[in-house]
Amino acid sequence: MIEPTIRAIVFQEEDWWIIHFLEYDLATAVRRLEDVPNEVRRFLLVQIGASLECGIEPFHGFSPAPRRYWRMFETAETRMNTVQLELPPGLADGPEPHVDTRIAA
Repeated sequence: MIEPTIRAIVFQEEDWWIIHFLEYDLATAVRRLEDVPNEVRRFLLVQIGASLECGIEPFHGFSPAPRRYWRMFETAETRMNTVQLELPPGLADGPEPHVDTRIAA
């Protein structure tokens, strides 16, 4: 089952913006902060699609992120616009999941 809300913390490391998901210990990166929403959407939809292609439940077997990323998220004051995932019909049991994304200073 896909969580109705997926949280992600975004932080800068050198020239990259790292996007670390909390419910599932997954990460991706982009060069420009304005590319974060599209990368969040692309990355999660590819992950979900690959799982379904292999016949497994999306995110099965992924543990939550380490506690330090949760603390970064909890103390982050800057929120990005919520990213709404548009899943293929029949995939979500309830409302479409969305991603609550915050930027760590």
